[in-house]
Amino acid sequence: MKKNLSLFVVFMLCVNMLSGCNSNSSKNNDNIRIYLTVSQGDTFRNSLIDAAKAEAGRIGAELVAEDAQGVLETQAAQIKKAAEEGYDAILCGLVNTDTALEFEEIAGDIPIIFYNSCPDDKRLKADKYVYVGSDETDAGRYQAEYILDNSQGMDEINVVIFKGELGHSGTKGRTSSLISTLKASGKNVNFVFNDTANWNQEQAKELFNIFLSTGQPYDFVAANNDSMALGVLDAYAENNINPADAPVLGVDATADGCAAIEDGRMVFTVYQSAKGQGEYAVKVAAELARGGSISGIEGATKDNKYVYVPFEKVTAGNVSEYK
Repeated sequence: MKKNLSLFVVFMLCVNMLSGCNSNSSKNNDNIRIYLTVSQGDTFRNSLIDAAKAEAGRIGAELVAEDAQGVLETQAAQIKKAAEEGYDAILCGLVNTDTALEFEEIAGDIPIIFYNSCPDDKRLKADKYVYVGSDETDAGRYQAEYILDNSQGMDEINVVIFKGELGHSGTKGRTSSLISTLKASGKNVNFVFNDTANWNQEQAKELFNIFLSTGQPYDFVAANNDSMALGVLDAYAENNINPADAPVLGVDATADGCAAIEDGRMVFTVYQSAKGQGEYAVKVAAELARGGSISGIEGATKDNKYVYVPFEKVTAGNVSEYK
């Protein structure tokens, strides 16, 4: 698949170079055209897109959004289309972060604002190829801190981990930070199950049922997102497991995740602002389309390659603020 994608991208790159597509410059908000491609729509990503459309409307820019449906070749074709049609900026939620360089080549002079899944730092370039999102390591660290705060009388902790899509920056950052923070605590931490459920509720339920069949002890379940956490809770319900016996933690503070905290089934999640990420992705796109710099945008890093929208801890004590 990856080899075929590379051949496909090289072909389109050659076509793109022959056509001489370039982005427009010196734009005002009222004639900025932004193209958005999403890896695959889901609750969080669709909310982000809605926020991006609202922000584009607010500043008078045009935004067109299309879904790649998880297909690499489709997303490559979408980037090519944006280049051919002369869009001024591209918002790209990558199907696969390994394709960032190829997509930059296809886009030519058009700036790309990556969101939702961050490519390798070497694929970013100040004020040209920028990532807008939240610092994924914070989410994993916050989960670990909750576990440590609520296991102070325990010398040994058994932790189950459910990961998102392999290769996704959120999966990497959240999982590695969770593990490293727990290990640094000095406690004896056993990771009794560590597998991917691809952000999916049903898949998490099925995998947790398989884990239960092993009979291994577990004290906490930490999932990379709320959907997988809810899948674990579904398995709890099927097996008459009291959620208080082994607390479940998620990320994203989705409506369903917050409801699970309100009713006491889930103990913790981390708010990731789809609204904030969508708004700031468009702010960055508009600035770069005008040939400007992101240095004056709130959350921009000193190297002008990232704009971070902060994560926020959500528990029963403050969940009403996130409904």
